[in-house]
Amino acid sequence: MYKTRIAIFHHQGQELIVAPLDCSFQDRPPSQQMEALERLQKSAVKAGLKAPAAAVWKVGAKLHFMGPTEWHPFLKTLTWNLIIASLSSTLNCHEDPYRVHVEERV
Repeated sequence: MYKTRIAIFHHQGQELIVAPLDCSFQDRPPSQQMEALERLQKSAVKAGLKAPAAAVWKVGAKLHFMGPTEWHPFLKTLTWNLIIASLSSTLNCHEDPYRVHVEERV
């Protein structure tokens, strides 16, 4: 089991799940990055979240992201500090696909 902290942003009446990742994510091959994003999205769906997911990571002063193309303009407006300050939930990911859920931060 692992946990991923997430922020849920609301923009133009829609939601987007954003998961900040370690800067080492930059060094992974694109296929591994895509697999990680797909796993994040699947975990969110299994937890009952219907919003699309995006991964963000910081290298130096630059914020990098990957997610649905239609969300790229919005993702470009985010800052690392805003994302970290907006973390509100933890997505629990288990090997058992029936045991995924979201914990709200209080």
